[in-house]
Amino acid sequence: MKALPLILCLFLLLATAAPALAAEGKVPAAEPLRGSAKAEEATGQKGPAQDQARSPPDPPGEAVAEDARETPPKPPADPVRLREAIRSHDEAGDDLVRTLPAPARERFRHEHQVRTAVFSLLAAENMTGIGPEVAGIARSYNASVSSQWRDEAALEARSGIMTALFGGDHKTAEQIRLHADENLGNVRELRNAIQAADPATRSILLEQLDAMEEEQHRLLERAMVEKNRRGIFGWILG
Repeated sequence: MKALPLILCLFLLLATAAPALAAEGKVPAAEPLRGSAKAEEATGQKGPAQDQARSPPDPPGEAVAEDARETPPKPPADPVRLREAIRSHDEAGDDLVRTLPAPARERFRHEHQVRTAVFSLLAAENMTGIGPEVAGIARSYNASVSSQWRDEAALEARSGIMTALFGGDHKTAEQIRLHADENLGNVRELRNAIQAADPATRSILLEQLDAMEEEQHRLLERAMVEKNRRGIFGWILG
């Protein structure tokens, strides 16, 4: 009971400081580069005054990730052309990442690597041995990982004072974990589905599936870190 007044005083002090600390710890979202044709097309705005009017701002890398969701070109007829299509897609991403502010680059690299993998599976849909089943699973994975990225962005935008007081956002972390379980299952299905492809095509697509699987393990680790975060009141209340 003697500790109760001390705990109450600590809570009032932290609650008073929360707005200022949250404002100081807020990371500004990346804005589209002015003068960039892609950014102007994506926002429909031109010039500094219209940039300032944009509300709310996109999280780092999100607007750029939308640009990366390209419709595959005319389906390649053979593995050589598929490899060329993947290379072109990668090069476009490399060019784009150089235009991004530093906080958005790492996030975009993760996203673009997975987008390239999905792009490859969709581009190979009509090749020998690759049927519509592969494209359907790839689209399901794409929708699910997009949801995970939105949840991850929400974790990164969470106030530091909230984390210090109450620990991690366990609900959002659990959503990421559940999607990861689903997506790893999708990757297993894709591995089975592409076994009917010719060896050259299968080798190319297995590389892309490795990237999709690696991203799910990264997101699982991020969810685990968030779940293990304990705040001041988390420790007191057990």
